[in-house]
Amino acid sequence: MLMSFILFAQEEQKKGPGGILELLGSNPLIPIMIVMVLFFVLIVWPAQRRQREEAEALMAGLKKNDEVETAAGIIGVVSSINDAKDEVILKLEDNAKMRVRKSTIVRIINKEEPPKEGATSAAAPATPPVSDTGLKPAT
Repeated sequence: MLMSFILFAQEEQKKGPGGILELLGSNPLIPIMIVMVLFFVLIVWPAQRRQREEAEALMAGLKKNDEVETAAGIIGVVSSINDAKDEVILKLEDNAKMRVRKSTIVRIINKEEPPKEGATSAAAPATPPVSDTGLKPAT
Protein backbone atom coordinates (compact mmCIF):
# COMPACT_ATOMS: atom_id res chain seq x y z
CA MET A 1 0.00 0.00 0.00
CA LEU A 2 2.81 2.39 0.86
CA MET A 3 4.48 1.61 -2.48
CA SER A 4 1.38 2.66 -4.43
CA PHE A 5 1.36 6.07 -2.71
CA ILE A 6 5.03 6.51 -3.51
CA LEU A 7 4.41 5.64 -7.16
CA PHE A 8 1.56 8.15 -7.42
CA ALA A 9 3.73 10.81 -5.82
CA GLN A 10 6.50 10.11 -8.31
CA GLU A 11 4.10 10.42 -11.25
CA GLU A 12 2.93 13.81 -10.02
CA GLN A 13 6.50 15.03 -9.84
CA LYS A 14 7.14 14.00 -13.44
CA LYS A 15 4.27 16.09 -14.77
CA GLY A 16 5.18 19.69 -15.47
CA PRO A 17 2.98 22.60 -16.34
CA GLY A 18 0.98 21.51 -19.41
CA GLY A 19 -0.11 23.62 -22.33
CA ILE A 20 -3.41 23.73 -24.16
CA LEU A 21 -2.35 20.94 -26.51
CA GLU A 22 -1.65 18.63 -23.59
CA LEU A 23 -5.09 19.41 -22.16
CA LEU A 24 -6.77 18.65 -25.50
CA GLY A 25 -4.88 15.41 -25.90
CA SER A 26 -5.54 14.18 -22.38
CA ASN A 27 -9.35 14.40 -22.49
CA PRO A 28 -11.08 13.01 -25.61
CA LEU A 29 -14.37 14.79 -24.81
CA ILE A 30 -12.96 18.27 -25.32
CA PRO A 31 -12.27 17.90 -29.10
CA ILE A 32 -15.69 16.30 -29.57
CA MET A 33 -17.36 19.21 -27.78
CA ILE A 34 -15.41 21.70 -29.91
CA VAL A 35 -16.58 19.97 -33.10
CA MET A 36 -20.19 20.00 -31.85
CA VAL A 37 -20.03 23.73 -31.09
CA LEU A 38 -18.50 24.46 -34.52
CA PHE A 39 -21.20 22.37 -36.23
CA PHE A 40 -23.92 24.24 -34.38
CA VAL A 41 -22.45 27.66 -35.16
CA LEU A 42 -21.66 26.96 -38.82
CA ILE A 43 -24.63 24.78 -39.83
CA VAL A 44 -27.60 25.01 -37.47
CA TRP A 45 -27.75 28.75 -36.67
CA PRO A 46 -27.64 29.93 -40.30
CA ALA A 47 -30.31 27.38 -41.28
CA GLN A 48 -32.59 28.51 -38.44
CA ARG A 49 -32.10 32.16 -39.36
CA ARG A 50 -32.85 31.48 -43.04
CA GLN A 51 -35.98 29.49 -42.14
CA ARG A 52 -37.23 32.24 -39.81
CA GLU A 53 -36.68 34.90 -42.52
CA GLU A 54 -38.59 32.81 -45.08
CA ALA A 55 -41.51 32.37 -42.67
CA GLU A 56 -41.61 36.11 -41.94
CA ALA A 57 -41.59 36.89 -45.67
CA LEU A 58 -44.43 34.41 -46.21
CA MET A 59 -46.53 35.96 -43.45
CA ALA A 60 -45.86 39.47 -44.76
CA GLY A 61 -47.08 38.49 -48.24
CA LEU A 62 -50.24 36.76 -47.01
CA LYS A 63 -53.47 38.48 -48.06
CA LYS A 64 -57.16 37.76 -48.43
CA ASN A 65 -58.21 35.32 -51.21
CA ASP A 66 -54.78 33.65 -51.34
CA GLU A 67 -54.86 29.89 -51.67
CA VAL A 68 -52.61 28.43 -48.98
CA GLU A 69 -51.43 25.08 -47.66
CA THR A 70 -51.04 24.36 -43.96
CA ALA A 71 -48.48 22.12 -42.28
CA ALA A 72 -51.18 19.44 -41.96
CA GLY A 73 -51.69 19.48 -45.75
CA ILE A 74 -55.02 21.30 -45.67
CA ILE A 75 -55.53 23.56 -48.67
CA GLY A 76 -57.88 26.51 -48.36
CA VAL A 77 -58.51 30.11 -49.37
CA VAL A 78 -57.80 32.90 -46.88
CA SER A 79 -61.11 34.38 -45.81
CA SER A 80 -59.82 36.81 -43.19
CA ILE A 81 -56.63 37.59 -41.27
CA ASN A 82 -56.61 38.52 -37.57
CA ASP A 83 -53.14 39.91 -36.77
CA ALA A 84 -54.03 40.58 -33.13
CA LYS A 85 -54.69 36.89 -32.42
CA ASP A 86 -52.21 35.59 -35.01
CA GLU A 87 -55.03 33.67 -36.70
CA VAL A 88 -56.25 33.13 -40.23
CA ILE A 89 -59.69 31.90 -41.22
CA LEU A 90 -59.53 29.55 -44.20
CA LYS A 91 -62.48 28.82 -46.44
CA LEU A 92 -62.53 25.18 -47.48
CA GLU A 93 -64.71 23.42 -50.02
CA ASP A 94 -68.46 23.21 -49.32
CA ASN A 95 -68.33 26.61 -47.56
CA ALA A 96 -66.63 25.18 -44.48
CA LYS A 97 -64.41 27.54 -42.51
CA MET A 98 -61.41 26.74 -40.32
CA ARG A 99 -59.41 28.90 -37.93
CA VAL A 100 -55.67 28.22 -37.98
CA ARG A 101 -52.56 29.91 -36.63
CA LYS A 102 -50.57 31.92 -39.13
CA SER A 103 -47.48 29.90 -38.24
CA THR A 104 -49.09 26.71 -39.61
CA ILE A 105 -49.22 28.10 -43.15
CA VAL A 106 -46.27 26.67 -45.03
CA ARG A 107 -46.80 28.08 -48.52
CA ILE A 108 -48.99 30.23 -50.71
CA ILE A 109 -50.23 28.37 -53.77
CA ASN A 110 -50.32 30.46 -56.96
CA LYS A 111 -52.35 29.36 -59.96
CA GLU A 112 -49.49 30.35 -62.28
CA GLU A 113 -46.83 28.56 -60.24
CA PRO A 114 -44.95 26.05 -62.41
CA PRO A 115 -44.70 22.53 -61.03
CA LYS A 116 -41.51 21.70 -59.17
CA GLU A 117 -38.82 19.63 -60.87
CA GLY A 118 -39.46 16.48 -58.81
CA ALA A 119 -43.25 16.77 -58.99
CA THR A 120 -45.26 15.25 -61.80
CA SER A 121 -48.42 16.77 -63.17
CA ALA A 122 -51.75 14.96 -62.97
CA ALA A 123 -52.04 14.82 -66.78
CA ALA A 124 -48.67 13.13 -67.31
CA PRO A 125 -48.40 9.52 -66.13
CA ALA A 126 -45.75 8.74 -63.53
CA THR A 127 -44.40 5.81 -65.58
CA PRO A 128 -44.28 5.49 -69.35
CA PRO A 129 -46.77 3.12 -70.99
CA VAL A 130 -45.62 -0.44 -71.54
CA SER A 131 -45.90 -0.12 -75.33
CA ASP A 132 -43.32 2.71 -75.35
CA THR A 133 -40.59 0.71 -73.57
CA GLY A 134 -39.78 -1.52 -76.51
CA LEU A 135 -39.73 -4.61 -74.29
CA LYS A 136 -41.60 -7.75 -75.27
CA PRO A 137 -43.20 -9.99 -72.66
CA ALA A 138 -41.46 -13.27 -71.99
CA THR A 139 -43.26 -16.34 -73.39
